[in-house]
Amino acid sequence: MAASIGMLPRRALALVVLVMATIVVAPSLLAVSLLPHSAGAMLSLMKLWSWILSKAMGLTFSIKGTDKVVPETSYIIASNHQGIADGFALTSTLPVPFRLTIKKDLLKIPLLGWALARASITLDRSKGSRAMKQMREGSGKLAQGWSVIVFVEGTRSRDGSLQPFKRGAFVLAVNTGVPILPVTVNGSFKVLPRNTLALRPGHVTVTIDDPIETRGLTEDDVAALMEKTRAAMLRNLDADYDPFVGRVS
Repeated sequence: MAASIGMLPRRALALVVLVMATIVVAPSLLAVSLLPHSAGAMLSLMKLWSWILSKAMGLTFSIKGTDKVVPETSYIIASNHQGIADGFALTSTLPVPFRLTIKKDLLKIPLLGWALARASITLDRSKGSRAMKQMREGSGKLAQGWSVIVFVEGTRSRDGSLQPFKRGAFVLAVNTGVPILPVTVNGSFKVLPRNTLALRPGHVTVTIDDPIETRGLTEDDVAALMEKTRAAMLRNLDADYDPFVGRVS
């Protein structure tokens, strides 16, 4: 109980910074999105927003496996989804330019939602066929070395383990020939579990596995591609990872 009470100032600070950073960054992101060839500037603003919030939340990040990424190559970045901190970790560490896939519910957030609509690929996960169509429409943004991040479980894990995958990202991969880049996040679930406000400062790690080639594959190969990606992510998933080691709560 005492530890929980002691964390209240941190949670209050994170909430205040979230509001203030969104008020400052979101209009800039929206304005920049209206300019031609603005993807790079939009990504920089998203990284700034993520960095500010991560500092307020007391989160730090590290990444392994960056040597496996080929420069100026587009990837479908397949990531697990342990919690909200995943987005901050990936935005802060990935060494490639990317776009996010976001749920349509986020578009309801004033300013930020409108800006994200222009910077990301929006998915309606309540309708599988609609989400698949939106994913295919978004494939045009996979060009000139830009990648897209997809949380392939479709939603945040309830216990930190790897949940069943959705097919959309893998169908897109075989239809476009864009390789899958398996990425595993550890620690996000423990710093901020699903459906709670029990934020704790901690260190989150990101691990990149070997890219998986998809050229020449068809939709008949999707199940096998999903299993290969899952195996790669499980190799790097550490159920015992402690994001609080060496930190003062």
